[in-house]
Amino acid sequence: MKIKNIAILGPRGNVGSALIAELLKDGDRFKITAISRPTSSYTTSANSNIVAKSADFSSLDSLRDAFTGQDAIVNCVSGGATHYEPSKLIIDAAVAAGVGLYFANEFVGSLTSERFKRLPESYVGAKVRIRQYLEGLGKEGKIKWTALNGGPFFDMWLMKGPAGFDIPNRQARLYGAGDNALYWTPLPTIALAAANMLRNPTPILNRPIHICPLPTLTQNAILTTLESELNTKFTITHVDVAKMNKNARIALEKGEIMKAMKGLTISGQFYEGDYDNDFSALVENGVVGVEEMSIEEAVRDAIERWGESTPVVEGMYNVEPCEV
Repeated sequence: MKIKNIAILGPRGNVGSALIAELLKDGDRFKITAISRPTSSYTTSANSNIVAKSADFSSLDSLRDAFTGQDAIVNCVSGGATHYEPSKLIIDAAVAAGVGLYFANEFVGSLTSERFKRLPESYVGAKVRIRQYLEGLGKEGKIKWTALNGGPFFDMWLMKGPAGFDIPNRQARLYGAGDNALYWTPLPTIALAAANMLRNPTPILNRPIHICPLPTLTQNAILTTLESELNTKFTITHVDVAKMNKNARIALEKGEIMKAMKGLTISGQFYEGDYDNDFSALVENGVVGVEEMSIEEAVRDAIERWGESTPVVEGMYNVEPCEV
């Protein structure tokens, strides 16, 4: 299967923009079309050869017309467009347009874990059901598909607060013992792997790919690295992650989804008592050209890219057990 024409949905987002930047390294090998909604402010640079199109994401005809002539559709949209009906409409439009490969917007890590499956679709989207739909289409020969899973984006979690670190103020929130294994991937590595899947699609057709460039990552390892790289000590606050998980699950059972989700998101990464994120047995770094990297390298790259003074998002950093 040869891919020349690639359409990126969500070109302005974190994944979409990073993937486009990676693909542009190949010069004129690919013809990239960036597809966004008519209300989007996305524009291409003056010297770019990227074709910008708009489409009504609620219209099969509009999407089909935008997809016509494309070899691959890479879905990088997030938010409401990850729910079942909007996602299915995009896929059906790709099938109708005769697209050869559909690249699903998964990226989450352990999609088939029981912990992920029990999370409400209203919050995490319908990625599990969409995977099942794609598997059916693949078996029927209607379209080929693939997906990439690397867990939370390491650099964004580190710099924005969910990882438990406030770098400008040299503070850390350790969840539990801080030794839970973390399967996270820097965003540039996600972009590299996705681009390599498009450069050589044969090994990745009709199946997901899992990557893990940081095989020994823990919260304590990040803390040690930060203190070493910044030559300073962090003030540590210990958080009762077991209580966070317990209260969040109670809130979820009560249907209090918004109250539950912050606690479930954090405890799902750091609480060993309710942990189902280990996808190490599925990792295929070599298939998509991903090399292991040191935690030191990952931390340095993140700080260099975001800036040491980048403030945390308080709602993502100061997460406490919810009231039940």
